[in-house]
Parts: sequence; structure tokens; C-alpha cells
Amino acid sequence: MIALTHPSDLAAHLPGVRFLVAEFMYRPRPAEPRAQAVFDYAWRSRLAQLDDQDGVLLLCDQPATLESLRPVLHDYPHLRVWWAVVNPPAGAQPCAPTDQSGLPYQLGWPDPHSWQRVTMTDRWARIRWALAAGARYQPLATAFLVMPAHDAVWGKGLLPYLVRQAGARVAVSPVTYHQHSPVPGVTIPVEVIDLLNAAFGKDALLAWKLHRDQHQGFWGKMSLLRLDHCGSLLEALQPCAFEDDLAIDSALARMGTPARGVYIRDPRLYRQALPVFDREAARQVIERTLHYSLNIPGEGISGSSLNQPLGPLGKLRLLHPCFRSAHQAVAALIAECSLEIQVRLERYGLSWVDWGAYRHVVRVGDPCVEVWKRGTLLV
Repeated sequence: MIALTHPSDLAAHLPGVRFLVAEFMYRPRPAEPRAQAVFDYAWRSRLAQLDDQDGVLLLCDQPATLESLRPVLHDYPHLRVWWAVVNPPAGAQPCAPTDQSGLPYQLGWPDPHSWQRVTMTDRWARIRWALAAGARYQPLATAFLVMPAHDAVWGKGLLPYLVRQAGARVAVSPVTYHQHSPVPGVTIPVEVIDLLNAAFGKDALLAWKLHRDQHQGFWGKMSLLRLDHCGSLLEALQPCAFEDDLAIDSALARMGTPARGVYIRDPRLYRQALPVFDREAARQVIERTLHYSLNIPGEGISGSSLNQPLGPLGKLRLLHPCFRSAHQAVAALIAECSLEIQVRLERYGLSWVDWGAYRHVVRVGDPCVEVWKRGTLLV
């Protein structure tokens, strides 16, 4: 395992690669048994699909996170692994119109003196680091930067299948209805799994739209990007949007190299598994997703995909009792979160949501998210 201090260091240690898998480790491996079991199951599914032609790049928030991952990595001694500490630096985003240093006081956050503003989300910091590493590496043959989320579960042959589906495209993402799914040996209520799948599976025509390139093609849950296009994409990005996958998808389209989304129906090939075990944890996922839409001018909360009405085909799913029950539970959660967000908007003109160690401030119609961290920054 080799430590890196700069993206350019990777090229010196990487004589050849097929898939460079960048894992964004924003906190230590979970200690709680159920959460750890879900994390390990998903991560092991990804590691098991790699061999000595591939490389694993761990972009961690701190050295302690790397140490927590070693027990899993010990079971894959054939893999080449590099790691670096990557966090967003302190400071305001370039697009910020005014100094917002007093915002924690204005909004009544706990211990307002302890909050520090950072230049971008921690995901953006790690995406840019991974793209910069890929840009400095010149593969002898077609190679891909792979950026999976923690909940991406890979089946046998997924990566070669996606490469074939990409064809001449420079980027491809798998898309699944199974945004949450069972994990062997872990108790996850089926009602919670059904709830999240119903929330994000409203569009019964999604597979058809993806096939016809009528929908977002690059997805943050999982993506493959050709290494020789990392540099041009990095130059085309402004890392201020909260929904970074949509920003990357738009940038690729402007470059004339649109991404392709591939709908995967077989959960044995690809699915997602979250450490979400109850309604409150599902609520946090809903709340965060609703905030993504606030930057759409004139749309606000109503612009979220979660508020998309069921079409004629989608309504047919309501005939199934499980989907009907999940759909009703989703509607209740969305209503709760929307009310809370609306109250903040009316009182402050903005809303915020926590994700990991960071608090994200979003304003209606403002394309840039404002990011804060409580406590000492790690750089």
C-alpha cells in the first residue's frame, strides 16, 4: 500500500492499469455491527471483481480511516492499493457573492464559533483529486477511472459488461431500480427497502429513456470514465453544484462526449445496499435528495424527482399492495421533509442539510451550494 501526497504521484507508481477504482472514504469503516456488515458486503463485492491488472485508490478523510479499512484489504493481497488524505480546503467558493462568515450565528447553529467554511463538498474534492490523478496517467490501452458509491454492489462480470455497453462513449453508468436491497446475514426491514425503491423508482419509463439518451447518463452511485478524458473533464467542471453527478453529466454533454446510462434489471449484476434500517434513516436520504432541487430557478422543492407524479405505467404498480404501501409511506416522508424545508426558506431564505461531517446550505435558484464543517479541518 503506497501513500500519495499529490495526484501526479500516482503515475509514477502505476505502470499499467485496466480499471482504476477510486473509493471515496469519507469516514472510518462503521463500527456498529449492522452498518459494518452492509459496508463490508458492498465493498467486498467490488474488490472481488478486481485483479492485478487493476488499482484501488483510497481517498480518505484521515489516516485513521485507512487503518480501519486494513482488515478488509488484508483479504485481497493481490490488489495494488494507493491512498491519500483528501478534504476540501477552508475558504469560500469562488462563486460566493458575499462573505458569509457570520452565517452560523444568523441561523442559530450550535456552537457557531466552531464552524468553518470550505471551498466545496468533500465529494467534489475527491472527484477532482481522482480526475487529476487520471489526467496525469497515460494508459497504453483503453483504461477507466471507476468511481463507485459505498452502496454499489457489483456482480460477476459487471465491469467488462459496462465497457461493452459504453462502446465508443467515454463514460457509462449502471442504473438500477434496486436503490436499496437485502444483505445476507443483516436484518433490514423489507418495508424500508421497499420505501426507498418506491421513492426513487417512480419513472416506469426510465429504462426506455436511458436507451434513447433522453435522461441523465452519468450517475454518482457508479460510473466508468475513460482515463484519457479525465483532464478535459476536469477543466470543464466548476465544483460548486450540490448534485455533482448532474454537473458532470452536463459537462460531458457540452464537451460533445455525452455519458450513457445503462439500465440493469438483474440485481445479481448490479444493485445498491444502504446502511438504512429504519424510517428515520430513510428520512435523511429523502431530505438530502429534496435539497438537490432547490437550485432550480422557480422550482424549489417541487422540482425534485421525488415529487415526480406517477405516469400511467407507474400507476399500474399501485395495484401491487407492497408498492402501494411503500408509495404512501414515501409521500408522508416527502411531506414531512418538504414542510421543514419550506419553513426554513420562509424564515431564512435558505435551507441546509447534513451529509457526513459537512453541512450544506442551499438557496432557491442558486447553482452553488455553500459548505461548512464543524470542528478542526483535516487537510
